[in-house]
Amino acid sequence: MTDWKNFHCLGETSVEDFLKHYWQKKPLLIKNAFPDLQSPLSAEELAGLACEDHVNARLVLEKSGDYPWQVEFGPFAESRFSELPESHWSLLVSDVERHFPEIKFLLKPFRFIPDWRVDDLMVSYAPEGGSVGPHTDAYDVFLIQLSGRRLWKIAEVFPQQTLDDTDICVLQGFTAEHEWLLDAGDMMYLPPNVAHHGIAQAHNDEHCMTASVGFRAPSLKTITSDYVNFLNENIHSDERYRDRKPVKPAHHAEIADATIADFINYLKQGLSIEQSQVKRWLGRYCSDNRTFEDIPAEVENINFDELSAIAGKTALLQSPYSNFLFSHTETAALLFVNGNDYEVSKTFAEQICDEEQIDFQQLEKIMTESDRQVVLSLFNSGALVTAESR
Repeated sequence: MTDWKNFHCLGETSVEDFLKHYWQKKPLLIKNAFPDLQSPLSAEELAGLACEDHVNARLVLEKSGDYPWQVEFGPFAESRFSELPESHWSLLVSDVERHFPEIKFLLKPFRFIPDWRVDDLMVSYAPEGGSVGPHTDAYDVFLIQLSGRRLWKIAEVFPQQTLDDTDICVLQGFTAEHEWLLDAGDMMYLPPNVAHHGIAQAHNDEHCMTASVGFRAPSLKTITSDYVNFLNENIHSDERYRDRKPVKPAHHAEIADATIADFINYLKQGLSIEQSQVKRWLGRYCSDNRTFEDIPAEVENINFDELSAIAGKTALLQSPYSNFLFSHTETAALLFVNGNDYEVSKTFAEQICDEEQIDFQQLEKIMTESDRQVVLSLFNSGALVTAESR
């Protein structure tokens, strides 16, 4: 059985060379990155996911819609797929590792990039000619060919203009600098803002399916806004402005420089970037799972002895809709799960975040009383689940 946790997927390129010379710098093609790869899900299973509630799925119709590059959003009726033409469309399903955990093994070889950077694993299906047009992404992505064959056209220098009146951004006047043909098991890395156009090819009647491992790249606006909200909700008091040294104004309508200086001081106090505060905010921000809050979870309310008895009969797993991260503190650790933080022991944080399946017997040996309450809370909230319930 392949040890995916320690699997090297970069071919002859070492992790160190990749991070130094390619990551966020230039594209890389790795032939046979995943030898003998068999797609863990079929085209029919992918279409089935696209018909379910809570699944982010899209159909991109290059030619057969009401206008070029029309997009339809799921969930879809099963009959929709029988109505599609024989070519030039694509089905894209996001967060497949959440809804179909059997594919999650594909993420493990990328742990040379921290978990908090991973956004999702998207899977696309396309018949011959299917694509989403030449475009760019604002984030790093690894594209793994799961089955069939896809031709990738790539350009690092290209006109920025996009087509008008389309549902997606399709580059106008795109000309490829490189063409790479990917078979099952091949992989391509693209840094942000490199133009690419993937076109499904007919090949031995095999379905063209591609997995896309995307990495989050939040904008400065997004993280600044979220951090300010964190300060407002968790740090700031209801203190109001007060005049420090009131004086008669030179003109009653003037906002004086002294007043501006007072507000600068208030803002400096309010926009604290003290390390412990930023650490707690960043852990909550990166582990947030609000996208999946509406998905029903089997939540129980049991005590620790009952949890221990359950764990003795069946495996405990991280919920596929949960995110587990941690940061060390001076004496312990902060465990971040689904936008919440818990103070726990260092060893506990590392072990519970290490693998999807929890070795509860090993965990019990190192747990403090506080750790026990945390693991119980995680189970009762649905962040930890039994193998039988998943």
